[in-house]
Amino acid sequence: MFITRIAPSPTGDFHLGTARTAYFNWLAARASGGRFLLRIDDTDLARNNEASVGVIHDCMTWLGLDHDATFRQSDRLDRYRDVAADLVTRGRAVVADNGAILMKDGQSTPWTDRISGLQAVGQAHDALARNQVLIKADGMPVYHFASVVDDIDMGVNLVIRGIDHLTNTFRHSAIYAALDAPLPEFAHLGLIMLDGRKMSKRDGAASLLGYRDAGIDPDAMLNFLLRMGWGPAKDDKSMAVIGRDRALGLFLDGGRMKNSPAAFDAAKLASYDRKYKAARRDLAAPAP
Repeated sequence: MFITRIAPSPTGDFHLGTARTAYFNWLAARASGGRFLLRIDDTDLARNNEASVGVIHDCMTWLGLDHDATFRQSDRLDRYRDVAADLVTRGRAVVADNGAILMKDGQSTPWTDRISGLQAVGQAHDALARNQVLIKADGMPVYHFASVVDDIDMGVNLVIRGIDHLTNTFRHSAIYAALDAPLPEFAHLGLIMLDGRKMSKRDGAASLLGYRDAGIDPDAMLNFLLRMGWGPAKDDKSMAVIGRDRALGLFLDGGRMKNSPAAFDAAKLASYDRKYKAARRDLAAPAP
């Protein structure tokens, strides 16, 4: 049974990469009879936009990705500070002259990615983890620390995210070790690419609500997202269309996630959209 989460920041549009991450984590949780959580990472006070919180909920609703619990990191600030203070008490963190709390001699641990296999610790990884900041001088938690504390508290045991977070996992492994907590499983997906570069929030086509407002079928979008990072074990004509119910049966054991880059293909999305809309029209048509 997997407990998974999606953790968007309310700092801009909900983009395709976030939507794919949400769908994959939803599939893993639902296919295993587990739980799927929505966490709003809103500790960046300077960049938070309350309207973006609404966008996050709108996107999840449009895609039909129901979640079992929702929480905001801004409601848990005392928890992060208490955990950091306990690490100081136990000699695993120190308070700097400016009041920030830093890890003391933290060490990354090897871990196995569900896609890429064993990840050995190198000197550069240990350097990132050793004296990393946990609580900033202004009292706010660093993303890496808050994320780990949340995942431990919520029982998250599988984290599916983009491969751009791969290095972060070495930081996080040191925090898990300092907190005497087991590592969850990790799976790092290849990035979605547009014209040979990583697709980002700055790309107009990346905004999910733009597709909703253009009338794209939400199930067509999910099928499109699924195939940009996952493939069935037997990929033939019978797999041309994979709706969410079928994806639930296939996701964990009938295929595998991929760490290779996935090219954004607008024509492919349009093709899925036509197929799903045609299927809906056929279902709605009166019987002869």
